[in-house]
This record gives sequence, C-alpha cells and structure tokens, in this order.
Amino acid sequence: MNNILQIISCNRLIIFAFCILLASCGRKAPPVPPGTLRPKVIKDLSYKIIPDGIELKWSVPVRNRDGSPLVRIKGFRLLKAEIPFEEYCEGCPPPFGQPIEIPFEAKPEKTRKMVYEDRTVRSGMQYIYKVCTVKGWLNVSDPSNQVSMAWHIPPSAPSEFMVQLKKAGIYLSWQAPSKWIDGRPVDKGLLYRIYRARKGTDKWKPLPDLVDSTSYLDLSAKKRARYRYRMAAVLPYHGTEIEGLRTSETMAEPRDLTPPPAPAGLVAIRSADGVELFWQEETKSDVSGYIVYRKGPDELIDRLNNKPLPLSGFLDRTILPSGLYLYWVTALDKADPPNESPWSDIAEVEVVKEKAYEQ
Repeated sequence: MNNILQIISCNRLIIFAFCILLASCGRKAPPVPPGTLRPKVIKDLSYKIIPDGIELKWSVPVRNRDGSPLVRIKGFRLLKAEIPFEEYCEGCPPPFGQPIEIPFEAKPEKTRKMVYEDRTVRSGMQYIYKVCTVKGWLNVSDPSNQVSMAWHIPPSAPSEFMVQLKKAGIYLSWQAPSKWIDGRPVDKGLLYRIYRARKGTDKWKPLPDLVDSTSYLDLSAKKRARYRYRMAAVLPYHGTEIEGLRTSETMAEPRDLTPPPAPAGLVAIRSADGVELFWQEETKSDVSGYIVYRKGPDELIDRLNNKPLPLSGFLDRTILPSGLYLYWVTALDKADPPNESPWSDIAEVEVVKEKAYEQ
C-alpha cells in the first residue's frame, strides 16, 4: 500500500513540474541553438579611389542581430560586380561574380575598421560592391549597403602651388597637371579640390566647392589665423570623382591689410608754447592711435612721436627757426603689424622770429 502511495505522489510531482515548464515557456520563442545567431548587417561600407585601385572600408561588427556580443568572426565575403559602361544599368540587379573571401583573425572590437584594396580594376568600368560578415560555414550576415563607382587612373598633383596674402583674403594659384599618374598625357577636363587646416592641427577639411580654374581667392579665412593648404586635381568621370595626388602643404597667415581712413579736420595754431595741432577723432574704425609728421623749410620730414597718440591732439614744443612748416597726421589700426592710413590734409604754420630791438 505504501508503495502505491509513493508512486502516485511521484507522478503528481512530475505532472506539476511539467505544467510549470509549459507555463514558463509558453510565451517565449523557441530556443536558438548556439552559433546560429547571425551578425548584424554592416551599414557603413565606403570607398576611396586610390592610384592603383579602389580602397573599401567598413566597421567590424561587434553584435549579433539580437544584440548579443559577437565573440568570433571567421572573415568577410566581398561581392563585386564589374560592368562595362555601355552595359551598365542603374537600378538593375548587379551581376556579382565569385565572392572574394577575406579572412579575419583579430577579435571583434568597437571602432575597429576593416580596409580592403581592390587593385584588379580597369578604366571604362563601373564597379559595385557589397560585403557580408562570415561567422561560420553556414552563418553569414545579410549584405551591407551597396557602393557604386567608376574607375579611372587619377591625375598627378598640380604644380607651382602658391599662396599669397591679399586684402580680401588668401589667393591660391597653381598649374594644371599635364599627366595621369601612369605618365600618359591628360586628355580630359579637370576640376580642383582645396584642403585647408589650421596651423598646429592635422584636421584637413576640403573647401565646400570644386574649383574650375587654376586660381582661387579664399574669402572665408579668418584674420590673424594661420592656415596650411593642400590641393588635388579631380576628374569627374561617369558620376565618380577621381581625385588625384595632393600637393605638398603651403602655409599662409592672413593679415588685415586695409588701412584706416585718413584723419580729417586737421588744424595747426601757433601759440606761445609751440604749435598746437587738433583733428577729428576717428570712432568708427579700429584706430589704435595717431602719428604726427612735420616738414620744414629744409624739406626734411620728421616723425614727431614714436608711439601712437591715443588722443586727437598734439603740441609741438620744438624751437623752430623761421620759415614755413607743414604738418599732417596719419592713423594706425590694431592689426599686427598695424596699417597706416593715408595723410590727412596738410596744415601750414609760418614761424617768424622777431629781431632784437637796436638802440
């Protein structure tokens, strides 16, 4: 009898446990066998034209599709289509050839980039690429974003690249390259891309627009800032910009070369203390001070103050011989070095020495 009761109790426990198991698993997806989770899709495949091919770059994935860590990657599978221009159809399914298997022996880590150079390219062809992550023999991610480009041998670097400071900005000039980098003569029209970086940094940024001539005036350069410039010729080729070799860098330091306006209203008055000068103070420009000049009967010109005068007035206490004296004033601005204005109007003063009275 006891054995029968024990069997019944045991069966009840088994049924109870089975019910709990059903209740706990009823709303979840079926369990996934380890190793079958596929990696996340690569979304940042990009390309760059290089002298002897095409450089492809993408981020190494670190997560599976469900967000779990991607511990191991076997490699990448690159899909490549090569299409002659006359057969290329935008929007048509690309005729991908045999996949290119790229091994990967490092651990997946955040910010790690994968770079692959395809040097089996030819002019006159359109190329399309996609890439997949290979986790295992039967475990491959969905294809990445698609990149498409034409390829042509890039132009060589422009020559005689010069930078000059002008009043309005920084003037750049150069000579167009005469050859492609393989030595053949250039037989197509070129545009130009200018790169600029502040002194002390390596952050080269292209100026917004391509240039269609061999000179450019950079109006966006800030005053008193130091810049470095580089540039490259660009071939527009079937929708792709084929950028060539860049020039060596050239330095430029913008300066304010615009002088302030000439002082106005100069008046000179002979007094017992000397010659007093007055003029209108300039308040609308960045004037830092004024310089006073005098020209005597001997035709020599004297600068009467070494440091700029902060006020619009001056007393010339020099004991002057008899004769006609000319005075004028200029203004200096706050540039480094400062710009000096044109002369003011000239003020004349006649100095007459009284003769001693003879008895």
